[in-house]
Amino acid sequence: MPSAYTYQNNNIQRTWLLIFLFVGVTSGLFYIIGAFYGNSALGILGLVISLGQAFIAYFTGDKIALSTVRAQQVDAQQAPQIHTMVENLSKIAGIPKPKIYISPDKSANAFAAGRDPEHASICLNQGILKILNKSELEGVIAHELSHIKNRDILVMTVAMVMASAISFVADLGFRTQFWGFRDNDSESKSPVIFIVYLATILLAPLLALLIQSSISRQREFLADATGAIMTRYPDGLKNALIKLHQSPIPTSNYSTAMNHFYITPVKRTFGAKINSLFSTHPPVQDRVRALENMGGSK
Repeated sequence: MPSAYTYQNNNIQRTWLLIFLFVGVTSGLFYIIGAFYGNSALGILGLVISLGQAFIAYFTGDKIALSTVRAQQVDAQQAPQIHTMVENLSKIAGIPKPKIYISPDKSANAFAAGRDPEHASICLNQGILKILNKSELEGVIAHELSHIKNRDILVMTVAMVMASAISFVADLGFRTQFWGFRDNDSESKSPVIFIVYLATILLAPLLALLIQSSISRQREFLADATGAIMTRYPDGLKNALIKLHQSPIPTSNYSTAMNHFYITPVKRTFGAKINSLFSTHPPVQDRVRALENMGGSK
């Protein structure tokens, strides 16, 4: 079994590979379109845009994720119990205490974001604070701190921005081509380019899911196990997972790019289910069973 340091290094390598592939694919797409129109500047533009998105993903991806769910940072006076839990568990994990945010979302969920333990944040939805008791909330916080310690947050945060960028570029390209079809420029009416753009916009959500699914589902099992060891009480996290899974309230801030962030799969407001083939999480039942095998009650 690989060590924690090996796992952390693998996450860092995976992140840079993801960035490299994103820059290459995006630049290549712009270059092909530029070659078709006889405009080589589009290739350079694609390179600039993709490098800019990679920079944003690495340095400000956590802020984007937090703003997506309208999270607000809370201090020790506003949430003393939560701050005490996070501080104590951070010492056990051997990492700096992350910033703490609370989202007004009434769904029961939580996530961690950032590029490393020194630049990390934990976000708790308002809904999770209403249904979990102290030991269960500790289990959830320990799970998120494990993601921070294991450097999962780096690849998760970068993947979120990359997935969003793919959808944005595809949508922008489609809109541009659509309006181009309405003028008298014969080149802009090319059915080949229209088909390419249409295929891209239709495949963008799938590509976003593929990016997220490239993040190993094993990260959740490892974070569950590490969190249970930190609290020395597997039942806390186990019971929390059961409650979160059974919570009927969907998220009010749904975004495909955020699927992989949360501790449990996101419940969408429109009721659609994430295809298990592209699920960013292992089944909750399997996670509960693994925690029971660690010594939790059945």
